[in-house]
Amino acid sequence: MLEWASLRSKPDVREANGPASSGGVPDPKPGRKAGISLALGGGCARGWAHIGVLRALDEAGIEVSMIAGTSVGALVGGCYLAGKLDELEEFARSLTKRRIFGLLDLNLRGSGLFGGMKLDQRLREHLDGARFDDLSKPFVAVASEIRTGHEIWLSSGSLVTAMRASYALPGVFEPVPCNGRMLVDGALVNPV
Repeated sequence: MLEWASLRSKPDVREANGPASSGGVPDPKPGRKAGISLALGGGCARGWAHIGVLRALDEAGIEVSMIAGTSVGALVGGCYLAGKLDELEEFARSLTKRRIFGLLDLNLRGSGLFGGMKLDQRLREHLDGARFDDLSKPFVAVASEIRTGHEIWLSSGSLVTAMRASYALPGVFEPVPCNGRMLVDGALVNPV
């Protein structure tokens, strides 16, 4: 995580410890006081606990200056920075076995058991058109490139695409095409 703080001069799609493409992670907004940086991990049920941690930090007046997240951590971190944490918490609290099965769109022809389009639709209801540039603080969603197995850091472009790529568990959800790469769940290479 210490290396992450020096990303300001690095590209927006980056292979951890490897080559990268063009662009850069945005600097924090001028005039803001320094806060803490968070690394939010995967692990579905445990990942929902990130919502409570973020609420506790807000209540304590501790400013979050940047977030890196993988899998459900990317989902929670992205929604928090986009101001949609209430909607995500409402969604998480409403999940029952029956509701989970209702959200899964069976896909026997693709590369995942479920297409993930019903979940994508839910994300787009609240975040359609949201981009990393719209966020109040720097954010990185961690994914894995399926072809090479490299860790990929996404920090520009569509927020929904980056979050979907970060939680696209192989065999369960289809890989997500992004910047010429096929991306899957970031927790495969870096669970936190």
